[in-house]
Amino acid sequence: MKKRNLLLMFPLWVSALFMSGCTSVPEALQVSEETVLTNFSVVRDNTNSEQGKLARWGGVIAKVTNNANNSMLEVVYFPLKSSGRPKQSDQTQGRFRVYFKGLLDPMIYKEGRSITALGSVAVSEEGKIGEHEYKYPVLKSSYIHLWKDIQKVDVSMTHNPFWYTPSFWHYQRPSYYPRSVIVRKVSAPVKK
Repeated sequence: MKKRNLLLMFPLWVSALFMSGCTSVPEALQVSEETVLTNFSVVRDNTNSEQGKLARWGGVIAKVTNNANNSMLEVVYFPLKSSGRPKQSDQTQGRFRVYFKGLLDPMIYKEGRSITALGSVAVSEEGKIGEHEYKYPVLKSSYIHLWKDIQKVDVSMTHNPFWYTPSFWHYQRPSYYPRSVIVRKVSAPVKK
C-alpha cells in the first residue's frame, strides 16, 4: 500500500521539481506582452534613432559614478536570458551607460556585479574606455535589478559510495582485477 502511494506521488514530485526550476523576470522588470523593447544593437549602430523608446538591457558593472543628482553605471552589455539575467560570456557587444535618479552605493553596486535595467533610451554620449574613444548608448532607468552572485559547487564524485557496502560488492567487482587463488594442502586426518 505504501509503495503504491509513493508511486502515485512521484509525478507530483517531478512536476514540483520542474516548477521550482522555472524562473521568471523580476516583477519590477516586467512589461506587458504588447510592449516592444528596443534592442541594444539597434541603438549602438543607429545612435540617436531610438530615443524615448523603452529598453531592458543588462550586463556587468564596469564603473560607478555618483553625481549630485543621479548615479551613473557604465555597464558591459550581455544579452539577457529568459529570466532577465545577463548571460555572461567571453565576448561582448559593447558598453552602455545607465543613469538612475538617486544614489547607488558603490559598495553594493560594485564592479563585476550583474545588473538588468529597465528604462528609456536617451541621447548617446561620447566617452573613453582607457584611451579609446567610445560612443555610449544611454539608458535613463526607472529600475535597476542587482543580481545575486551565483556560486557554483562541484558535486561530482570520485568514487561510488556503494562500493564500500558489502551488499553491493558483487555488482561492483571489476573484471580487470585477477582473482587470487589460494591452494592449501590439507593433511590427511590421523587415525588412531
